[in-house]
Order: sequence, then structure tokens, then C-alpha cells
Amino acid sequence: VRTVRGGGGGEGRTHAAMPRLTRDPIVATSAAVMALQTLVSRELSPLESGVVSVTSIETEGDAFNVIPGRAAIKGTVRALSEDTLLQLRDRAEEILRCTAEMHGCSMSIQFSPDHYPPTVNDPDLTEVASSLAAPVSIDGKVRGIEPTMAAEDFSFLSQAVPSTFLLLGSGSGGVDGRVGPRTDFGLHHPQFALDEDVMARGVEMHVRLALGALKRAIWER
Repeated sequence: VRTVRGGGGGEGRTHAAMPRLTRDPIVATSAAVMALQTLVSRELSPLESGVVSVTSIETEGDAFNVIPGRAAIKGTVRALSEDTLLQLRDRAEEILRCTAEMHGCSMSIQFSPDHYPPTVNDPDLTEVASSLAAPVSIDGKVRGIEPTMAAEDFSFLSQAVPSTFLLLGSGSGGVDGRVGPRTDFGLHHPQFALDEDVMARGVEMHVRLALGALKRAIWER
């Protein structure tokens, strides 16, 4: 969360017809959002991966003819390595503070105290888990996916012990955009609806993994 505070009379609010009497936090915030777009494209190696996304911009009040005294933006910083994540966070804070100062504003920045580290699958364990889970799939296959910026608290487990993170598909190929028990929308889509028939496959998959782990004693290696 980044909060930009303007200046001027009162608490910073000024009539929109007299912008010279204040320091506009909306202008400062807009400049900060644009400046952040260079973090990944110009400050990371092409061989590294990261993402900086601003997902929310809010101001106090809703009057169309008043420059607010405060604006707040929210977003997420993600990477595939801890070093890259810290680099992006440090530079994001520097860019935000300098941009606010350049526009005569002040800024407070708050990062989540417990950020989620990257989730890294153990290669050997992933191979074993894939073979155990494959029979549950409709076509008997487990598909690998490219690295993703999705964050999970599971990453704390993967830092402590060898782990592998699996995704269980729940789409059933629904058509015509209907919302119902059989749809094929993504997890974060507003019309997502879980096909509960897949839960039985999920239970079977976890049982297979648990029994396979005990049988192979892979946790003791």
C-alpha cells in the first residue's frame, strides 16, 4: 500500500479550478504508476523474471471538482527468486518516494510484513508425485507448466522440506458463458464456478500421494 499526500490549504483539498494552491496527489500517483513500469523492462536481466502490478487506485472523497488531499495505490511485486523479489521491492520504494518528492508530495509505503517467497518444486519429488497422480487424470497424464508468478503460503513449506505443488484442474468445458456447476472459467474470473465432481479426483490424488510417499519412504531421503 502506498499513500501519497498532497499539500495546500486545509488537509490538502483544493478546488479543481485552482490547482496552483496545492500539490496534486493524483498527478503524483499517476507519475509513480508509470515510473514503476520500467522496473522489470529496464532493471531486470532478460534472464530473470518479475512482475510489478498496480491493481488499485483510491482517493478520499468523490467530488468531481475537488483535488483530494490523499491518494492510495495498491499492488503486488513478484519474482521467481528471493533476490530478485527484494531488488524489485527496494527499487519500487525508491521510485515511489522520489516521484512523490518531485511533485512536492509526501508518501508512506507499507509492504506486507510476511511476503510470500517463490514456490520452488523439488525436481525428484515432482517426478515421483507426477507418476503417482497420473492415473487420476482423465487421459492418464500430468502436464508440466511454465513457471508462474502465483504466490502461495505453501512456499514456506517448500523452504523447509522437499516439496512439490500440484494444480488440480476443475474446468469441465462449460459453454455459452453460463454460470453453473459445469463451467470452464479461470479461478479469478467473476463467473468461475467449481465443478464439484472433480473433488473425488482430488481426494484420490492425495490418497495416492500419501500412500506412495509412505511406500517409497521419500520423506526420509
